[in-house]
Amino acid sequence: MNDPFTYICCAVPNQADGVRRVPTAHMAWGIGPGLTLLSAGASVPRHGGLMVISDQAYDRSEGDPRRLAQECVYLCRSLGFSGIVCDFEQPVRRLLQTFVTECAELFPARGCAVYAPERYACHNTLRIILPTALTSGSLPNRIKQAVGQYGANRVVLDMERLSRDLLLPGSNSNGVSVSPDTVALLLSSRGGTSFFSGELGARYFTYKDAEQNTHFVVYDDAGTFRYKTELALQLGVREGFILYPDMLGLGLL
Repeated sequence: MNDPFTYICCAVPNQADGVRRVPTAHMAWGIGPGLTLLSAGASVPRHGGLMVISDQAYDRSEGDPRRLAQECVYLCRSLGFSGIVCDFEQPVRRLLQTFVTECAELFPARGCAVYAPERYACHNTLRIILPTALTSGSLPNRIKQAVGQYGANRVVLDMERLSRDLLLPGSNSNGVSVSPDTVALLLSSRGGTSFFSGELGARYFTYKDAEQNTHFVVYDDAGTFRYKTELALQLGVREGFILYPDMLGLGLL
């Protein structure tokens, strides 16, 4: 492992000033109705990093994807950013797909990167964002599959801090999100034992509630993050996004 793993800290404007030792992805923009560019309104430090653009406010109305992509290119150049992160959570939208394609053509020509979820993998210049917060399946196999399909240099991990409580048996959902403090309280109050799963890349334990329903709690800690970064490095993946509060909570800043 000659090259270190790089955490990219995802921070809103009032957090970004506290990030010094790692690259920053600035969570300050969104796509609004008519494919307009929305801004958080706060000043963003001009010390480089990445532009993060969200689709939460997009209402599927018509607009010009190329104009929006050009506006993002101009903004990134003016702020000294090295690329754009398409932080898209909605199902694939036709115009958002076109926007990602336009970005994939415009940004690399200017020496900048474009990051997007796998479902938007429409162009061979895109960096593919791969979630690591799994409650089922195999994380090693998932990363291997992505590396085989896209190449290790195009895969970037989305290192959300996993902390979920699922009902057993046969739960068909991702359960409910719980805080790390709640996980610690459940573990201590129920007298359970925590185990590590190499397949999930996370720790887990079970407990019964007052109605005797069995719960499965799966969560990350500093040790599971080390495991995920070591696994990524073994497979040639060298970057991962992580939220500012999680970096603080895990002692990574």
